[in-house]
Amino acid sequence: MSRALRMAAALPSDPRGRIVSIFVGAVLLPSLALSFLSFQAVPRLSENTKMTLVKNAERVLWYVEKELETKVRARALEVARRVGPEALVDGRLEQVQAALARAGLDPEMFESLRLEGSSPLGKVKDALSRGRDDFHDLRDALRGFEPAPGPEDSVPLGSDDGHEAGILRFTFACDYSHRTLVKEYFENEFVNSEQGFVIRLVEPPSWDTLYETAPTPDDRFEVKRVMASPSFAGLKLMLRYKERSIEDEVRRLAVVKTSLILLIDLMLGAGLYLVYKNVKRELHLSRLKSDFVANVSHELKTPLALIRLFAETLELGRVPGEEKAKQYYRVINKESQRLTQLINNILDFSRIEAGRKEYRFARADVGRIVHDVIESYRFPIEQQGFTLEVDVPEELPAAEVDKEALSQAVINLVNNAIKYSPDEKHLRVSARAEGGSVSLAVADRGIGIAKTDQKRIFEKFYRAENSLVHETKGSGLGLSLVQHIVEAHGGTARVESVPGKGSTFTLVLPLSRKEGAASA
Repeated sequence: MSRALRMAAALPSDPRGRIVSIFVGAVLLPSLALSFLSFQAVPRLSENTKMTLVKNAERVLWYVEKELETKVRARALEVARRVGPEALVDGRLEQVQAALARAGLDPEMFESLRLEGSSPLGKVKDALSRGRDDFHDLRDALRGFEPAPGPEDSVPLGSDDGHEAGILRFTFACDYSHRTLVKEYFENEFVNSEQGFVIRLVEPPSWDTLYETAPTPDDRFEVKRVMASPSFAGLKLMLRYKERSIEDEVRRLAVVKTSLILLIDLMLGAGLYLVYKNVKRELHLSRLKSDFVANVSHELKTPLALIRLFAETLELGRVPGEEKAKQYYRVINKESQRLTQLINNILDFSRIEAGRKEYRFARADVGRIVHDVIESYRFPIEQQGFTLEVDVPEELPAAEVDKEALSQAVINLVNNAIKYSPDEKHLRVSARAEGGSVSLAVADRGIGIAKTDQKRIFEKFYRAENSLVHETKGSGLGLSLVQHIVEAHGGTARVESVPGKGSTFTLVLPLSRKEGAASA
């Protein structure tokens, strides 16, 4: 029998054998069983991944179609405002083309353009004049509008009394909508995050390419959508992922997951041997600690016994003479110094074991530190749907701070605000000068903190008794670190919160740190 097996089968009285047995029974075997189940689940996960990628691609194409539809409506409304409603009421193409030419526009850009007014012409004029001047603002105003089905596109015109003043009906010429508008959209307005996919737009019946966001090595487009808008009727949108196809991505993820499971199994197999080595080392360290405690106890006991003996002798007046009394005093003093030195050594050892942080203080622009933190986290903040409000004046006075530590404190507060704001996603970061200090505040509109918990949230590992708090991942150390950093600067940290309304954490930092304010 090998030495490792003998160790695994060691008697329960052997501490190493007990720990190895616990590892095998409680960790290794369940993990192997979980790995087997994971292998069975890989095909299902691959299929789910494929469905997710396809749905994401379909969602992108749907968004592109809606954006193009919104663009043509906004463009038609812009043209109507420039031409004027009188030229559009009749609706005859030759009159419309003449009006377009007078307005300096391409007369061939529309196949049809007319106003159907349900109100007097004056109200139609007012409705058109109230439109925004900026083309992109018009597009934003038209988002979500769904026209009535028909052979033409349409845009409603609202009057002052809230009723519909008329409807602008139009159809762009194919050459203008299929080429000019499409090109403008994809080159100036289309957002392709990290260039992760390629979109191609083709035109029936020959299916020639009208536009393509990037060159592709082949025609393997995996997701397609036929547009239904009258101005783009029959055009086909096609999408493929740029780096690899959906099938290739699913295959790659399956290989990665399988490799990861095998790696975990390998690590668990090696874990048994590592446990034995670690147990052996821990037992050695345990003996060293026991020896250390015994030695310290002995070192403490000897001087304490001498001090007590000579103190009792002096107290009872049993000293033969003055010279002898001085000798006893010298012994007590010497042993006291020995005790002091021993205790200092123990405290120094404790500090080394704890690895207490050292701070590097220097004059710095607190406002710039806050701005740098916010800018580095702006993308994830906005990606999660948060409205970010920053109120940090440029004229904040410089303060003596540790830039890295202060940045970490602000980051912890921002992360907490993000984690505990599931519904109303609003984040406000502000700063102001207050006499001889600078005040930084991070406010959210999240779940808030109960009054009974506000006194304890800065304790290590403490988390409030709230279902959402326990469902959110966290260590309970963030606010403790914030308080440690602020107190090291000689400042204070406080919280104001109302359950269900949000919380405001405020850090007050002195402009000039007092010597010795830093925590060891």
